[in-house]
Amino acid sequence: MAFKDYTSFSYVILATAVILFAGPAHARICDNAPNKLVCESVVNHRTDPRDGEVASMHKLVAETKTGKVVARKFDKSLGIVQCINEFNGAIEDAKNALKSLSNNDLSALKNFITAARHNFDICNKGFQGYNETNPITKTTKHLDDIASVGFYLADLIKL
Repeated sequence: MAFKDYTSFSYVILATAVILFAGPAHARICDNAPNKLVCESVVNHRTDPRDGEVASMHKLVAETKTGKVVARKFDKSLGIVQCINEFNGAIEDAKNALKSLSNNDLSALKNFITAARHNFDICNKGFQGYNETNPITKTTKHLDDIASVGFYLADLIKL
């Protein structure tokens, strides 16, 4: 009987150790992220930066498509038309970033993420150039935050 009690006790110790050491692993990836909350929502319990990067690029594509839907709800101002075009470019950049990641080309990965962020910046500046108020400021900020998480995770990937 005593042997069975020791075995149960060791399983409890082992389970406790696993929970303590492996449980918060996803938070460590995002500890130094530019926007920790966005990073944690994108990474979503992943422990490998490469997996987090893939998730962030897929999230960027999906959220940018959603951003286009939001933008289309506003009047067809010149700023909105430009933003929709820039969002199309950002979607292509995020898809190309994924291809670069699969080819282990971290330099191209970062360049495509930077290009997507540039698309969002051009969208925002376009409204200023047309003397219009940007009705989708929160959308472009959200998209830029996701892209910045992708750029951050790219620095963590080891080939």
